Amino acid sequence: MKSTMLPQVFYYRFKTNYVWLILTLLLLWSVLSLLDCVPKFIYWWEFWGMLGSCVYSLALWAFKYLKKHKMAVIDDKYIKIDHCRPLPWRLVACAEMKTAHCCFKKLPIIAIRTKKPIKYKFNPLQRLCAKSDFTAFSIALYALSEDDAKKITEIIAQKTILLG
Repeated sequence: MKSTMLPQVFYYRFKTNYVWLILTLLLLWSVLSLLDCVPKFIYWWEFWGMLGSCVYSLALWAFKYLKKHKMAVIDDKYIKIDHCRPLPWRLVACAEMKTAHCCFKKLPIIAIRTKKPIKYKFNPLQRLCAKSDFTAFSIALYALSEDDAKKITEIIAQKTILLG
């Protein structure tokens, strides 16, 4: 009997950085209080540059923490990591649990190894990462919730050989 697994979607889970938000709000408050003290600042391009930087920083914070970002979509036929093209399971040789070095930390990842040779159109980031600790097809377990990390590990173990 053939299993028909519905596509399972996993999302990044970032730790909320409230220091970034508070510092940006303080900077925005100080820029606007400058305008209260010296109303002529409204004509200076430097004022508009500082105000624009504060608004842009707040927009980036909101985008990162308020929007869900897809990490992986897993189906019976393929796995799609981030914004890359889907990788068919038939091209996967094995997967390996390992740690990658990033900013002086050792972080847990699952590196998916493909059969050689592979016909797949890599994007620029995948070509850059192909020879590093983060391979062209890596799943960052540290950026998932604990439940999602266990679930994605179990699914990959069912679909291919999981080493380590």
